[in-house]
Amino acid sequence: MNPRDPGIYKWIVVAVIWLIACLNYTDRMTIFTVLPVLKREMGLSDILLSLVGSTFLWAYALCSPLGGYLGDRLSRRKVILGSLIIFSVVTFATGLARTGAQLLSLRVLLGLSEALFLPPALAYVASFHSSATRSSANALVLTGLPAGAGLGAWFGGFMSDHYTWHAGFFVLGGVGVLAAVLTAVVLREQPAMAGHETAVEEGEPFFQKLAGILRVRTALALMFLAFALSLTSWPAHSWLPTYLYERFHLTLTAAGSVISLFAALPALLGSIGGGVLADWWSKRDVRGRMAVQVLGFAVMGPTMLAMGFLPTASAVAGNLLIYSVARGMLEGNSMPLFCSVVRPNRWAMAYGTYNLAGTLAGSLGILFIGMKKASWGIGYALSAMSLLLFLALLVMVLTMLRYLPRDLQAHAREEEREFKVLNGVDSAAPSF
Repeated sequence: MNPRDPGIYKWIVVAVIWLIACLNYTDRMTIFTVLPVLKREMGLSDILLSLVGSTFLWAYALCSPLGGYLGDRLSRRKVILGSLIIFSVVTFATGLARTGAQLLSLRVLLGLSEALFLPPALAYVASFHSSATRSSANALVLTGLPAGAGLGAWFGGFMSDHYTWHAGFFVLGGVGVLAAVLTAVVLREQPAMAGHETAVEEGEPFFQKLAGILRVRTALALMFLAFALSLTSWPAHSWLPTYLYERFHLTLTAAGSVISLFAALPALLGSIGGGVLADWWSKRDVRGRMAVQVLGFAVMGPTMLAMGFLPTASAVAGNLLIYSVARGMLEGNSMPLFCSVVRPNRWAMAYGTYNLAGTLAGSLGILFIGMKKASWGIGYALSAMSLLLFLALLVMVLTMLRYLPRDLQAHAREEEREFKVLNGVDSAAPSF
C-alpha cells in the first residue's frame, strides 16, 4: 500500500486534520469542566465565568471570516500549521494564569488563533475529495470536534480531581507542539484544481468574495443553521458539567464523563452516520444532504426543550445522547453543501462566515445561561433556547424544497461557463 497514492493519501489528510481538530476542541473545552475550581481559586463570579466562554467565542467569531479568507488566498497547509502552533502555545500559557484578567486575555488569544484553523482545514480536505466522498470525509474530520470536546470535558475534571488544572493545560500545549511536527512532515500542498474544472480567482477581494457567498440563498440558510445549532450546543457543553455538579452532586470527573460518553461520543457517531447517509442519499436526490440536516433539527428541538424538566442525572444523560446524535448529523454536511453551491475559491471563506454566525450565537447562549442561572436555572434556560431550533427546522425545510435545487442548477451553469472559458470553447457551441 503506497501512502503517496492519491486514493490513499486523501484519507491520510483526513486523519491528520482529524487529529488537529480534536486538539483544537480539547484545548478550548477543557476549561469548562474546571469552572467550579476557577470560581473557588480566583473568586470569579458567574458572569465572569460566562465570559471565559463568551470572550473566546467573540474573538473566534470575528476572526473566522479572516481565517477563511487567508485559507482561500494563501497556502491552506501553512495556515493550518500556523494556527496549530499558536493555539498550542496559548494553551500551555493558560496553565500559567493566576487571575481572571489573565485568563480572559488568554481565551481571546486562543479564539484568534483557533479561528484560523477550521475554515481552511475543511476546504483543504474537500480539495482532495470528489463529491462522491466529500460528506463522508468532512463528517470524519468533524468527529474530531466532539471527540475533542468529550476528551476535554473528561481530562479537565480528571486533572483537577487528581493533579491540578494548571498541569492539564501544560500537557495539552506540549501535545499540540508535537502534533505540529507531525503535520509539517505529512501534509503537502493541495491539488491545484480540487477535482473541479473551474477557473479559480485567487485574488478576489474580501468583500467581493463575501458578497458572492451571501447572494446564494442556500448559503444564507446554512448560516442560520449554524446560528441556531450553536445557540444551544455551546451552552450545553459549557454549562452542563456545572449543572450536573451543582444540581445532582456529581464529582467533576463524573460530570465530565457524562459529557464525554453521552454528548461527545454520540455526536461523533452521528457525524459519521450522517455523512455516510448524506453521500448515499445525495446520489439519489440532490436534496439528500440537506434532508439529513432537517432530520437532525427534528430531533434536536424536542430533546433540548426537555432538558430542564428531567428529574435525574441519568435522564439528562439519556436525553443528551439523543440530542447529540442528531447534532452530529447536521454539521458534517454543511461544508459539502457549500462546495455544491459556492465556487472553490470561496469555500474557506464560506465556512469562515458560517463559523462567525455559529460562534456568535454560542457566545450569546453561554452569556445568557450565566445571566439566567440564578433565576431560571441552567436547565430551564437551555429549554427556552430550543425555540430557535424549531424555527431553524422550518427554515431548512423551506430551503430544501425551494432554494437548494435552484442554487445547485445555477452553480452547475456557472461551472460550465468557466470550463468553456478556461478551455477556449465557444459558449455557443453545443455541449455533449
